Amino acid sequence: MKRTTSFIGPKSIAFRLGIGLALLLLLKLLAMQPVLAQGIVTPQHTEPTWQATYWNNMTLSGTPALVRQDSVLDFDWGTGSPDPTIHANQFSARWQKYIDVPPGDYQFVAESDDGIRVWVDSELIIDAWNDHSITEYRANKYLGSGHHLVRVEYYENGGLAVARLSWFALTAPTPTPPPTPNPAQEWMGEYFNNMSLSGTPVVVRGESSIDYDWGTGSPIPGQVRPDNFSVRWTRTQTLGRGNYHFVLTVDDGARLFVNGHLLIDAWFDQPPTQYTGDIFLPDGPITIQLEYYERTGGATARLSWSPGGPAPIQNWRGEYFNNRTLSGTPALVRDDAKIDFDWATGSPDAQKVNADDFSVRWSRTLDLPAGTYRFTMRVDDGGRVFLNNQLQLDAWWDQAITEYHFDYHHPGGPLDVRMEYYEHKGLASAHLDWSLAPSPTAVIVDDLDPGFHRGGSAYTWSTANEGYANHLFWTRNNDYARYMYNWARWAPTLQPGRYEVFAYIPNRYTTTARARYWVRHAGQFTLRIVDQSANGGRWVSLGTYTFTGDGTEYVSLADVTYEPYLSRLVAWDAMKWEPR
Repeated sequence: MKRTTSFIGPKSIAFRLGIGLALLLLLKLLAMQPVLAQGIVTPQHTEPTWQATYWNNMTLSGTPALVRQDSVLDFDWGTGSPDPTIHANQFSARWQKYIDVPPGDYQFVAESDDGIRVWVDSELIIDAWNDHSITEYRANKYLGSGHHLVRVEYYENGGLAVARLSWFALTAPTPTPPPTPNPAQEWMGEYFNNMSLSGTPVVVRGESSIDYDWGTGSPIPGQVRPDNFSVRWTRTQTLGRGNYHFVLTVDDGARLFVNGHLLIDAWFDQPPTQYTGDIFLPDGPITIQLEYYERTGGATARLSWSPGGPAPIQNWRGEYFNNRTLSGTPALVRDDAKIDFDWATGSPDAQKVNADDFSVRWSRTLDLPAGTYRFTMRVDDGGRVFLNNQLQLDAWWDQAITEYHFDYHHPGGPLDVRMEYYEHKGLASAHLDWSLAPSPTAVIVDDLDPGFHRGGSAYTWSTANEGYANHLFWTRNNDYARYMYNWARWAPTLQPGRYEVFAYIPNRYTTTARARYWVRHAGQFTLRIVDQSANGGRWVSLGTYTFTGDGTEYVSLADVTYEPYLSRLVAWDAMKWEPR
């Protein structure tokens, strides 16, 4: 048999190597092709939760202490911790999720204390990686079709801890002129993309009623965000003289003003909750205003009213108890024309009420014009006075006959007054009356007066013999609230009432354009930013406010201006409150 020998020559080897290389190249090209998704990707594929990772350090480094899913990125931990496994201070976190939204321009809103930074599709759009008090940051970005990765990084150093992120479509609202009230459209609704009714409303429109349950959606898609928005509704209507019963249902916060009177105050987060209020209204047009905000979750706002409700009591309704605690069933209920009693060692009613160890509750609704009123109470033994259910005067103890008074600024209209009294033993007296308080005078607190207090680093304060009363304090600025930043307060002694507040700005040592004055008034804080560099040598108004005169009110100023570090001078001089 003839043997056949197979011979592979150089040309055959080259051919086979070429085929192999071609196959490898083809496989590589196939591997580079995108993997097609199964089906069409729709907005329902937006991740429902954030992928959250937490570290017990401020650098997002090492092994995470906690990995979980967060349904929303909206946290205010106060001085606490996100979880028992996480430190209350000096921790960090990273949140990530994919979103799918209609193409368009979007505004991202971050709020934090301390550092935060936000990426969208690998672009850093917000960078505030530094210690600071709670601050809001905004950035606009166009998002095309498809998914977009949102990543948020955060760290907490010390003190309070806040981290929030939201976004909404930016659609230029068409200017809407205020509607002319008519029977079918009487409310003017002003919608804001914040929870404080601040700035310019994004939508102004007429509405026939306030009867909304938006669920988790937006009141006006594309213009008003579904969360963290607020609305002010206003209307003027003639209802006729009489009593009216108002019913309000809200989720979250609301305030109802009727004829200038704060009838319902429920300005806090809550599930759907119903409130009622009764008020006596005069003839003629009256204004009804409802302020509302929504944080997250469901959103509800409903308001209605009807004639009826209790009539103002012309006399005092007196409820007398045979104990000192106003408890149980009254032994006697009667109308008293006034609270002006001196029973000595006797009883208010010898047939029904003890001579000792009794108590009384008197209540009445007054209708007073706007003004500041001085209430005077004289008692033996204990007494206390409430106005609109708020305790104004407390002398609930055994005592010989003693007189007390307080001043109260009333905006006008109905005022609910309640006096409570008890008698232990011995003599018994109870008196209450009121009159317009003496007109308040202007109050000035200078930087050397007892009402001026300052703190911070003792080594960085400087003085100058100029400005109001030829003296002022000044420092260089901090760019944020660093350790031992400088601050000061002006605390006046005021009678209750309306005052316009003025800050005196000296000619020198005032190069900051962002002096941040905080006005504390009637339990609220208002921020006013003043360009000291442009207002030297004059008084600058910080606005007009109602003050209770309870000793807790002041104006404060820190050297934190958010301008470049140590690049500006901040001055503290005099503050003035002028009655209005």
